Amino acid sequence: MTVVTASIPGMDEQDDAQPGGEGLPYVSFNQLRSFHAVAITGSVTAAAKLLHVGQPTVTTQLRQLEAAYKVELAHRLPGGIQLTDTGRKLLALTEKLFQVQSAAVDLLRGDPELLRGTIRVGSVDPHFVMPALTAFGTENPRVDIDLTLNDSATIANKIASCELDVAVVGHLGLDGRYLSLPFSRQQMVLLVRYDHPLADRDTVALADLAGERLIMRKGGSTSRRVLVRALERENVDVRVALEVDREGVVEAVRAGLGVTVATTAEIADDRGIRVIALSDPAGDLHTDAFVVCLKARASAPLINRFITTASRFRSGVPEQAPMSAALRKVIDDGNTRAVAW
Repeated sequence: MTVVTASIPGMDEQDDAQPGGEGLPYVSFNQLRSFHAVAITGSVTAAAKLLHVGQPTVTTQLRQLEAAYKVELAHRLPGGIQLTDTGRKLLALTEKLFQVQSAAVDLLRGDPELLRGTIRVGSVDPHFVMPALTAFGTENPRVDIDLTLNDSATIANKIASCELDVAVVGHLGLDGRYLSLPFSRQQMVLLVRYDHPLADRDTVALADLAGERLIMRKGGSTSRRVLVRALERENVDVRVALEVDREGVVEAVRAGLGVTVATTAEIADDRGIRVIALSDPAGDLHTDAFVVCLKARASAPLINRFITTASRFRSGVPEQAPMSAALRKVIDDGNTRAVAW
């Protein structure tokens, strides 16, 4: 994240100005800078180090900003700073502000294409996002990448709270705040141990899972929701023998604790595991991955550049997947560069 680390000439004299009056709307840039530093570092101490100023300066500027507009932007807790709803909304705006500032500096330095800062990316699995991250990192060497792995629901919540900038997740019926772009499709398959009675089968129907000890993913897994919906539709009763995080699913199958249904993206080369196709007459035993960000932030330079890069790595998505109205507007406004979604 780009943060100004020196005062701007002419701004200090106005720092005591209050909202209101005629002319252009005014808000203290230094106060916004202190708020932004606190928000992205999580503490006044870390923010002061980032800005190369004293802690009292950061605390005073943050309090002045809250007092000037009669709002509460952050809760001061023993473990650090927690943003309020207003604080999270302001963070989404200050991220744009300081990214634009960075772009202005690049322009004045004669290198407008070279982005700087940190992009915070989320994903349900490194398999989905690594090729795009590799290309993005190579093409944007001055941008640091922070990757978070978790289930789709958790990642989507972190996007909403501006803890993450952009993500590759399963579809969750996201609300109108999100921009969701089809990225990849993975078929679901059955994983069994090499000596399981089903190990020699080429194809297995969902009905064949009745009575099997089923290993299920925990939490907000998209593949779990798809499987449960299909089992309910086919009236198949299964015994859930174990619920485990993603990392433990294959290990549990290898240990003989049961069978599991996973996506092709999760399959590793393992001689002890057999991969069996699932009969899919309804055509819905698959998961779709989407590139997701907040609509309000889609044109931010770092997010925009990542979306552009990710568009080159689409796979398995139906060719006629419709372009969202939000993305079409971004493209029509000229803010997204050559995204062929």
